[in-house]
Amino acid sequence: MAQLRTRPIPAVNDTRPDTLHAAIRARQPIKVNGLIDGWKAAGWTFDSLRALGGDTPVTVLDELPKSGGLLPGGQESYEREMPFDDFLDHAERPDLKAACYLGYCRPDQLIPGYGSAFDFTPLTPPSTHATDTRLWVGSGGTCSGLHSDANDNVFTQIRGYKRVVLVSVRQTHLVHPFVDNIVNSPVDPEHYDAEQFPRLARARVYTTTVGPGDLLYIPRGWWHYLRSESPSISINHWFGPMMSARAFFGILLRLGPRYVARTATDMVRYGVLGKRYQKNFFFTPPSTGECLYNLIRYGRFEPEDYHKSGPGKRTADGEE
Repeated sequence: MAQLRTRPIPAVNDTRPDTLHAAIRARQPIKVNGLIDGWKAAGWTFDSLRALGGDTPVTVLDELPKSGGLLPGGQESYEREMPFDDFLDHAERPDLKAACYLGYCRPDQLIPGYGSAFDFTPLTPPSTHATDTRLWVGSGGTCSGLHSDANDNVFTQIRGYKRVVLVSVRQTHLVHPFVDNIVNSPVDPEHYDAEQFPRLARARVYTTTVGPGDLLYIPRGWWHYLRSESPSISINHWFGPMMSARAFFGILLRLGPRYVARTATDMVRYGVLGKRYQKNFFFTPPSTGECLYNLIRYGRFEPEDYHKSGPGKRTADGEE
């Protein structure tokens, strides 16, 4: 396997949000330690979550693949229902053979009094746009796969460590997106195959490891890959305006005719005709064609009820 040339994500220690705000204005990633030290959530452990969430039933992903974000057979085949405290016991087992994850969970569905445990308001610019905060709890070895989101993201690491890889949205054409889902990539940056994915060698690839107390800003559209190196608790917060339709179309057009043709086909197949899109990614969005159909019909890339998670769940046959 070839090694990608990487550079570190800029990192600072700061108890005031000024440096973070400057990075958000510049749309540049940054890792900051010190901004969440005062949060009650900063002290969360598996034991304290066990006491808070108790035996609340949750839908988790179990026996996950060891690398990448692909889920052969579809995400539903990895879903298991179990009490939250049993899941925490399972995730902390030292002899665990395959990773397990409770992802994309709304904290208010699981943690009583969560509203006083953390506060993203001082960390992000004032905005009238909707926000979305999610809790992620899992064993070591969970892996998001290389993907991008339509909103700015402030990601905080509460417990454990995660390896992070970032690539700019401007270099989407270099990450080999799936032809039917241009916000997901088949590339595994930690086991890079230069023969299969040669363009990524030309990209600027940023890396870091986040640990307890770290905050990472991921600008909207930036590609990111996260793998837990130990049992882990994280909270992320999407904020600000969604990527514009113009920007999304620009990315699609730069990817070329094959992507445009597949998007048009899937717009009819999954949007107009309503056929079911098989979800073989880790918490995957709709196909690109369906996203554009939703944008026209609902004014957003995903309908409100597309994903369900945690106590209740969020969930392509991706082709590169």
